[in-house]
Amino acid sequence: MSIASNVENIRYNGTGRAYAAEIGSLHPGIDLGELENLGFNIKVSTEKLKSTRNAARATILEVETEREASLSFGLREQSEDNLKMALLGSAINTLNQVASGVYQTTKTWAADSFLDLGYMNVFITKASGTISGTLAVGDTVTGDVSAKTGKIAYVGSGYIIVVERSGPFTGDTKLSKDVDNYITLSGIETLEDVCITTSNGATLRANGTDYSVDPDYGYVRKLSGGALTDTDKVSFDYEAVDRKYIWGLSAGSVTKKLTFVSDKDDRGPRQRWTFHKVQINLNGDINLIGEKNAVLNITGSVLADTTQASGQEYYKVEMLS
Repeated sequence: MSIASNVENIRYNGTGRAYAAEIGSLHPGIDLGELENLGFNIKVSTEKLKSTRNAARATILEVETEREASLSFGLREQSEDNLKMALLGSAINTLNQVASGVYQTTKTWAADSFLDLGYMNVFITKASGTISGTLAVGDTVTGDVSAKTGKIAYVGSGYIIVVERSGPFTGDTKLSKDVDNYITLSGIETLEDVCITTSNGATLRANGTDYSVDPDYGYVRKLSGGALTDTDKVSFDYEAVDRKYIWGLSAGSVTKKLTFVSDKDDRGPRQRWTFHKVQINLNGDINLIGEKNAVLNITGSVLADTTQASGQEYYKVEMLS
């Protein structure tokens, strides 16, 4: 009879899920999502007592002086809770942007330096067609089908620029000030841009010549050699944006209960690891620009949870069939 090892005891690759919860929770808590890796390290420090009886100085006793356990893992998913934990934030704050518009505000410009309009996802609406009667800057126009309204920020040859819309001009054939003054539409465009005019609204500043814009974040830059002045008027609309933020490093320390469960279909023994108290520390670079994943690399010191029974303060490993 040959003696052979049991290959079912060998874990191959290693897959599973990890969770984070508050200390003392009876539940696993928040799913951390896809991880780059998850490693466990234990270090035992010892001190050797050498003999003084002869020159060989043989070790006659080795005494354990310290035990340390730690976890290391890379968070691929930058969810709100993962960022709060990894970046040592004390809270997730909310400052949502409600869709609206800005009409003829003024700014103090610095050549070739971006200025923050204070709103993200900015745009304007260009309505092209044939103008009947008179339309002027500041007039409010209404769609004949949608009944949505907007304010004219500029009147050009065969088009108007509209901001402060109450909604999209869907299906409209006319935008009218009144019965005698309107534009018969040949097209409606939503442009990722702003409308900048002279103070009297007569001259439209040109994107790419007088200014440039980052519409996603509402940044506008006066270009050297352009005609932009501090008396010019800036008008635009902006979309609704759900916005949350954390103040990084604002928490003195972050401790979590961490649970790892292996995938039951993975090769090797099925296990569940429960770490009662882990102090979270961000360790290493976050790849904000580059060709690699932006991974939040975490190290966690496994601490004693004194609320647990004696001998059970650190972690538990379960072997499951």
